[in-house]
Amino acid sequence: MRILALSDIHVDQPENLAWLAQLSRNDYREDVLLLAGDVSHDATRFADALSMLRQRFAQVFFVPGNHDLWLMRHETGDSLAKFHRLLALCQKLGVRTQPQTLDLPERTVTILPLFSWYTRPEEGEDSLYVPSAQEQHASHWCDNYLIRWPDTLGITPARYFLRLNEPHLAACPAGEVITFSHFLPRRELMLSSLTDETLARVTGGSGFNFSRVAGTALLDWQIRRAGATRHIYGHQHRNRVRPLAGVTYLSCCLGYVAERNAQRIDLRQGVPLDVFSGAHDHQPIEESGQVGTR
Repeated sequence: MRILALSDIHVDQPENLAWLAQLSRNDYREDVLLLAGDVSHDATRFADALSMLRQRFAQVFFVPGNHDLWLMRHETGDSLAKFHRLLALCQKLGVRTQPQTLDLPERTVTILPLFSWYTRPEEGEDSLYVPSAQEQHASHWCDNYLIRWPDTLGITPARYFLRLNEPHLAACPAGEVITFSHFLPRRELMLSSLTDETLARVTGGSGFNFSRVAGTALLDWQIRRAGATRHIYGHQHRNRVRPLAGVTYLSCCLGYVAERNAQRIDLRQGVPLDVFSGAHDHQPIEESGQVGTR
């Protein structure tokens, strides 16, 4: 059994849906897939994609991303209600959204999904925001228009989702713990280094500062409280393997066709990415590229 990681499959793009459809039905029958969000905003395509993955993998674990909670202008309700509908749909499809301990031949491994959202800089000090002189107005960030939170939420979305994780953090049995989330838990994952030179590239030339909506530092606190040795994340559309202070952070985003064609997404390590099999150790990849913009 291998544990594999994948995120940001965006099956609304026909090429991505075709990639998923041609994924082998034989190669992954013994394997576990950790799917770290952003499948589709469309409920039918979302269900079809997860069904295809269930047909190919022994088990599939999932946490929603921001695209999954989008509501088109003709849709009613709010994004929190959609979040709970997606969890119910996952349960119906046999896709796991709660922790599970796997008893492997040589050790015990606990998979711990972590629900998450991002903290904007005006919402709290746990934001991953990095100022940039090139930053412009973020009017084209689709979440501003397609995410709708209920007035009764009472706290920031990031803190709401983190509270859902709290009961599971201290309940992991002895052995390996692997966590995964859609959003980023650390600033260092956005850039190869936080120097003046790299800060100038934080907007990726687009004028949009991704760090405003990257994630929350409180997520990393939960990762470490759970005792995780590996954490899988998505959202950024930049694939990386990076050890930081005792935890290896891994990202394997399929992303958009244009990003792959422009080689802004590196798929050389394999898709899905093997994050736990005992067959090899991952080495850090130091990138010279820019941060993601999704």
